[in-house]
Amino acid sequence: MTETAVGAGTLRPRSPAATGVLRRNGAYLVGLTPAAVLLALFFVGPSLWALYTSLTNKALVGLDAARPRFVGLENYQRLASDPDFATVVINSVVFVVGSAIVGQFVLGLLLALLLDHAERRRYRLAVIAYAAVLLAWVNPTVIAGFLWVAMYDFFYGSLNTGLGLLGLGPVDWLGRFPMLAVIIANIWRGTAFTMLIFLGALKTIPSDIYEAARVDGANTWRRFWDHTLPSLRPIAALALLSITMSTFGTFILIQTLTNGGPGTATETIALYAFHEAFRSYAIGYGSTIAVVMLALNAAFAIVYLRWSRARA
Repeated sequence: MTETAVGAGTLRPRSPAATGVLRRNGAYLVGLTPAAVLLALFFVGPSLWALYTSLTNKALVGLDAARPRFVGLENYQRLASDPDFATVVINSVVFVVGSAIVGQFVLGLLLALLLDHAERRRYRLAVIAYAAVLLAWVNPTVIAGFLWVAMYDFFYGSLNTGLGLLGLGPVDWLGRFPMLAVIIANIWRGTAFTMLIFLGALKTIPSDIYEAARVDGANTWRRFWDHTLPSLRPIAALALLSITMSTFGTFILIQTLTNGGPGTATETIALYAFHEAFRSYAIGYGSTIAVVMLALNAAFAIVYLRWSRARA
């Protein structure tokens, strides 16, 4: 039995319960160590570097690249007076609300409900629909972007070809409706993730609950409202947080489709930070935008956590 020092020259045996707690805690720490190392390596470290760089005039080329100077909050003052940044923030909000909240969240839930119903009824077409939705998700983002570039092409795109068959004229999708075009592409690209989350949650709901509700005379809407929705609320909040933060940082798809254009019509915060850092060579200013983006994500996460705890 392990002994613990109590006073000068006095040892007291450590209880088996305390020893077991220490062993369990030690096992937890060992299990968390790889995750902590990866978190420090790929998140904490880069975040601290971006915060420090945002306080300097570091550039990509020139003297400021070799010997950057500490400028304090100068970059943040510049950002506060940047007229393009307000447009970029509005674009980001529109993109996130339209793509993540209205699009991926709602459509993913509907697809999950339909597939779950089809699987419970053993419809064979459910497998085909499941594979079709997943195919959009497993494709690399660059390939998905070029696919939608081909879809939106003014002369030979699939959408305008379909309009021509209906006797309608072609539409310059990326010129007249750039934000809508980007939102549709991102919904197509990311809905499968939300669908999988909801589909997994639906599998945990026993069929007996629905059978009992059906016997009691509850229609489809009442079964969904009284039984399905309460079971999905915890996972729905987590899914909403995940897809919102992921959509907020979308870069490759927008870069491939519009590069933020025309003008700044589809310029989001992530794209603006990249352009300032690597097109204008202002690494310090680009890092400032990235830090603000991180702060907005953190604020959203805090609001989500407080909201979820209040509803618990």
